[in-house]
Amino acid sequence: MKNILRFYKYYFNVLAFFCPKCAGRSAIKFFQKVRLKSTKRKEQEFYDKVNKVNVLHSVGVLDVYELGNPKGKLVFLLHGWDSNAGSLGELIDALIEKNTYRIITFDLPAHHKSKEKYTNIFVCKNAFISLLNYVKPQESFSIISHSFGSAITAFALAETNYKADKIVFLSANNVIEEVFRFFQRFVGFNETVYKNVKYHANNIIGEPLENMIVSDRLLKSSFNKLLLIHDEFDKVIPFKDSVAIHKKTPNSKLLAFQKIGHYRMLWKKEVVLETISFLEP
Repeated sequence: MKNILRFYKYYFNVLAFFCPKCAGRSAIKFFQKVRLKSTKRKEQEFYDKVNKVNVLHSVGVLDVYELGNPKGKLVFLLHGWDSNAGSLGELIDALIEKNTYRIITFDLPAHHKSKEKYTNIFVCKNAFISLLNYVKPQESFSIISHSFGSAITAFALAETNYKADKIVFLSANNVIEEVFRFFQRFVGFNETVYKNVKYHANNIIGEPLENMIVSDRLLKSSFNKLLLIHDEFDKVIPFKDSVAIHKKTPNSKLLAFQKIGHYRMLWKKEVVLETISFLEP
């Protein structure tokens, strides 16, 4: 992995000397590439017991899964980047056990067995909106989302008239540009490359990258309550992101944990119990 990063650092920085926009275009394509990981045993247990339906979205087809009580209260679940719907299996099992929830989840574009290879927050946001329009919920619903899925939730709700009841963010980003800055530090490319990455990002999302702030979009969304759960020492998304969202969002609650990790939190009993308790009437 280190050798690959060294190659891309050298490649982007040298290319920027000759063609800055080309370097930015190449870098942002690399940024949008989803790493296809092998499905973990616990995740596969989810896929072994579900049937999927296909839902069209702007650039492809979504693999959508429905479980639980068809007449129960609707809950959508959204996984994070480089992950899959099966990563939410522990939460889904807990919801099924209640027998009062209709559960709908899906694999994000370019994730799991999707034929697409590249994606971004703009495409994923539109994919979730496509799913909402496909389901056409007549009553308020709840959403459980992890990591990148939480940003998708906020941006999608801000662009629809759907009313959510309760939302759970499990380790959420706030300022999306900070993700791009992390990418810059991770790969090691210079400011010239970053400037052009940002230029291409603005064109993709149709607005300035600095406007992409989750807490701002939540203020434009319609929902009743928000629960944030975050590890204080999360190595992927800083705890301060959830703190910032909590401070700016009315009717929100922040639960700080330690040593539950970023991905591991999805399988932690205490996280599952707090999430289900929050959703209960």
